[in-house]
Amino acid sequence: MSQASDAIVPIWGLRGKFVGKNPSIDLLKGVLILLVMGGHVMELTGGHDIALWVGSGFRMPLMVGISGYLLNVSRTRGDSASTLFSRYGRRMLLPWAFAASVYLLASGDTPRWTMLFDLLFRPPFHLWYVPTLFFLIMLTRLLPFSPLALLAVGTPVSLSIMYGFGLGHGPVGDSLLSLDSRFLRYPVYFFFGMLMAERPVSRRHWPIAIAVMLLGLLWWSGLYRADNEWAFVPARLLMCLGLIALLPMLAAWRMDFTPVSAIGRDSLFFYLWHPLVMGVVIMTEVGPLATLALSILLLAFANRLTARGTLLPLLFGSVPERRDMKSAPPAGALPV
Repeated sequence: MSQASDAIVPIWGLRGKFVGKNPSIDLLKGVLILLVMGGHVMELTGGHDIALWVGSGFRMPLMVGISGYLLNVSRTRGDSASTLFSRYGRRMLLPWAFAASVYLLASGDTPRWTMLFDLLFRPPFHLWYVPTLFFLIMLTRLLPFSPLALLAVGTPVSLSIMYGFGLGHGPVGDSLLSLDSRFLRYPVYFFFGMLMAERPVSRRHWPIAIAVMLLGLLWWSGLYRADNEWAFVPARLLMCLGLIALLPMLAAWRMDFTPVSAIGRDSLFFYLWHPLVMGVVIMTEVGPLATLALSILLLAFANRLTARGTLLPLLFGSVPERRDMKSAPPAGALPV
């Protein structure tokens, strides 16, 4: 499968590996963002059940796997450092830095001299995802190996972190530069996504991938309320790697559901800002389902407002309104 030349920012507002946008990938991203929001609503309102447990097991690993699947490896390694940092700075790092500033101000945390290091290496709240993703992209650039070789190197690192520090969150070490464990726990999913883009599972092997995913899902579900760290790791790996192996199959189907796919195309905005919006809505005490529904509507409205002009999309991570218009071919023209 060829790498798309315009696959710039993995998982957010990019075009897939096929000609034009792939609706199935946008749809999946939108579903994952909604699952993340639903899980956070349950956590914030004190709800804990098996649905939250299952969702927490595959949401973020699959998002990381999609990012690896969509990454244009040749472009990431071929562009100059200034071009690469400029691209990711505008599309990903600047919105993250602005959101981080807003959340830190809203938290009322007392400023301290280690705050910048904490933000970069041990990001609070949900802000860990962007620096972790950027770290994995930089690893891909700095280590000029094939996806299979990167997976062979990254898997032992991920497993050692999973077994050594568990699946919870926290820094690996006590020094000022100690990384959040998620920086080192997710390479296996990212590099496996890259491998699936280079060597997708053939049609005759799709049933095997589905069986592996279902086995992991059932195993993980059976561990609800269990206390068995040794079983958590293989169950989650089977479930998540099986799902990532199915990405080529999903992309081939080209499914679409416009409202959810729109959220997937603007997933950066929804991911960055949903906790802030949900926190405000929860104060109205309207209940979990109403909180989720109202938060989605408010985010969709805010997303359209912040997609206008030049500065607002850069700060808030929205897909600019004109992007689709500029990228659309003239009437009667065929896409290249």
